[in-house]
Amino acid sequence: MSKMTKLIKKLCRVLLVSFFVFTAAGCGLFVKIIPKGEILGKVTEDRYVTIDNVNYHYMEYPGPGRDIFLLHGFASSTYTWEKVIPYLTGKGYHVWALDMKGFGWSDKPEDAKYDTITLMQEVNKWMDIMGLKNVVFAGNSLGGGIAVLMALEHPDKTDKIILIDSAGYPIKKPLVIRMAKIPFAGEITKLFFGRCIVKSILKEVLYNDERLTEEKIDAYFSRMSTENALGAQVTLARSLDFDALSSYTKRIPEIKNRTLILWGENDEWIPLKSGHKFKKDIQNSSLEILPQCGHIPQEEKPEETAKIIIDFIERD
Repeated sequence: MSKMTKLIKKLCRVLLVSFFVFTAAGCGLFVKIIPKGEILGKVTEDRYVTIDNVNYHYMEYPGPGRDIFLLHGFASSTYTWEKVIPYLTGKGYHVWALDMKGFGWSDKPEDAKYDTITLMQEVNKWMDIMGLKNVVFAGNSLGGGIAVLMALEHPDKTDKIILIDSAGYPIKKPLVIRMAKIPFAGEITKLFFGRCIVKSILKEVLYNDERLTEEKIDAYFSRMSTENALGAQVTLARSLDFDALSSYTKRIPEIKNRTLILWGENDEWIPLKSGHKFKKDIQNSSLEILPQCGHIPQEEKPEETAKIIIDFIERD
């Protein structure tokens, strides 16, 4: 028996054992796919709009006050803002939250482009159709990076901007993103994906495990169980190229918008040093740090996050 044959057999045994272990833990091929267009737990604020043959899901909470636009991060959705939104609507703001293409309840077409610049251009087109200009633009993680791009490329869309544990500078990519570079990552992800994987990732982005509820795991898991959700995330992760975005990174000091930089002190995905760099590079900015908090303050400390946002918006 050749060494190659032995290696293949050993790999097959490892994959087989792993398959049964992960399946027993609630992971694997037996995940039910939720067809596109279906929303679990649909509420009156859920909306759809079709742009370039892609159905975009968004949520709209009308109010007499100014427009606030909320944009999620990697592998996330409008769900991430659900605990902050009541504080904002309570102040009378008109609140909007979007699932970008490839996320949440929006379509996730195969063979589509999911790079950051394409997503930014699509967000801009969605805002055009919604008639949104000069909004308070709040983005978490990837959504914050797109807020930065929008401030640079489409300044008519942004007034004040809020960067929450925001992408923007080169960092060591989180493991789940680095793994997308592995050959057959899409197929492997489909093989082992399940609630246990979702739980593991959420434990990375949260500082306090008490915030990791079954409801939260279900909310992320259901959206990641939609048609081609895993494929879209793998494609996006593979497209993340700091060198390709360097021309925009160099322009961050050009941002003139009044900017709130809000950071979880214990963020393991995008470290606090990025928050300090934003503070240094954006002249008209302030930095607020939430102690004992991870990558998604809007979920981990929604009341404190909302208070900081409202104080920032109402400040002259």
